[in-house]
Amino acid sequence: MSVSQLPPLLVEALETAAVNKTVRIAYSGGLDSRFLAFCAKLAGFNVVLLHIKGPHVAPIETREALRLAEDMGLRVQIIDLNPLDHIDLRALGHDRCYACKRLLFQTLLNCDPAVPLCDGSNASDTDVFRPGARAVKELGILSPLALAGLTKNNIRQWGAKLGFPHPEQRARPCLLTRFPYGTNVSTEQLRLIARAEAHVAAHPIGKRLAFRLRMPAPSLPELHVQADEAHDVSAEQLDALVRDLKKAFPPLSGLRCVQLTTLSGFYDKQK
Repeated sequence: MSVSQLPPLLVEALETAAVNKTVRIAYSGGLDSRFLAFCAKLAGFNVVLLHIKGPHVAPIETREALRLAEDMGLRVQIIDLNPLDHIDLRALGHDRCYACKRLLFQTLLNCDPAVPLCDGSNASDTDVFRPGARAVKELGILSPLALAGLTKNNIRQWGAKLGFPHPEQRARPCLLTRFPYGTNVSTEQLRLIARAEAHVAAHPIGKRLAFRLRMPAPSLPELHVQADEAHDVSAEQLDALVRDLKKAFPPLSGLRCVQLTTLSGFYDKQK
């Protein structure tokens, strides 16, 4: 495959971001950063992937991010960072995501200040509430996908055309988003959510769902399921899944299942 087959504006944006043909990318392993890395490699750049590992990222997601990078023939530099050691979530309130994103990106920038840092923000992100976008702008992080005008749908379409693996990949936001703004979150709570969500994802019923496990109140956890993707799952099956989770994870004894029209932005809608 030649560089001429890639989105031309994306290649231009990558050229702007490169130093000595090297492109550094903040790599979560999600669809956007993965697609950016894939295209950068196809365009002939030396791709450096930086992945932050901490309790806010489910271990299964870090393992998958590393596997997907290896499949592309790319190596990942892992940076250990626990945001809970650096920011006061309760005091930050609705600025939690902004402050966390700024901390993460500043940490990655410090790894090699001489080479610009890119992230996977795309053109669709300008239409939704994304507190991290302010941190990206303030720190001068480059967003080649957004600069090229590529939306989420464009990425999936180009991905299918280019042979990019798993263009249907779902978003899996930071585990801190499972908790209300203005609350303190412990490492143990994040680990519980990570383990329980991995359990759901591996469950025969859970495999068929788009979901988040959230903690609107400490003793009232909720399994949020996207309604339009649960139409072939019966109420009895959802009840069975909830019972299984309660049995496997006693701290979730108050768990209930709630079907939502959209999964994202749950706490933002409650402002």
